[in-house]
Amino acid sequence: MPTAVSPMAVLSLAAQRDKFVLASGDAWLLLLDIIWNGQHMRFARNVDPIQFDAGDGNGVQTYQPFNFEFSAEQPGSGQLPTMVLKASNTMRILQGVIEQYGGIAGAIANVYVYNTAHPAGEPDLAVSTTVMKSVCTAELVTFSLSAPSPLRQLFPKFLYRANFCMYVSHYKSIWCGYTGPLTNCDGTYNGANGCQVHNNAGRFGAFPGIGTNGTVLAAQN
Repeated sequence: MPTAVSPMAVLSLAAQRDKFVLASGDAWLLLLDIIWNGQHMRFARNVDPIQFDAGDGNGVQTYQPFNFEFSAEQPGSGQLPTMVLKASNTMRILQGVIEQYGGIAGAIANVYVYNTAHPAGEPDLAVSTTVMKSVCTAELVTFSLSAPSPLRQLFPKFLYRANFCMYVSHYKSIWCGYTGPLTNCDGTYNGANGCQVHNNAGRFGAFPGIGTNGTVLAAQN
């Protein structure tokens, strides 16, 4: 199953501060990651490729320059709002994928906003949506995207287990903290490919006290 990024309601504190400055040499960039059948199509609304780590466990990835834009549709009574993504169809890049799979309704579309002054770690804003339908013309590919739904958010955000790291699905993310050459982790503390092997035992995301007698307190910052 494709990994969806949990929606954040507001900009980060650093981003809110930068948003109100009168002038800046740093740019706000809009990134898009469409995930379908395990494949990623990563685009940046920019003239150059962008190297970015979305914090989704996939590490630094290249977002290719692409012409696209977003708009919002006002819903009727009792309906969720939707977003409309319009992308250039001049090169038939998206249309070729749509035709290959007979449509991509149900694909995850992750939208990221970040400031070039803060390229590392989490994006300043991340929204996960679902492609509801797509329409292709000679000039444009138009996607209707569902608004973020609280029913798609995990609660609690992580599984709290005694002997298995909660960050294994976010390997090399800001939560995991590992930045070395190894490409995967088995989620254990002292296993054959666990946190000790990674020299990352201090970030082991499990709670060995769970299941013992007495009261156990677990905190997540």
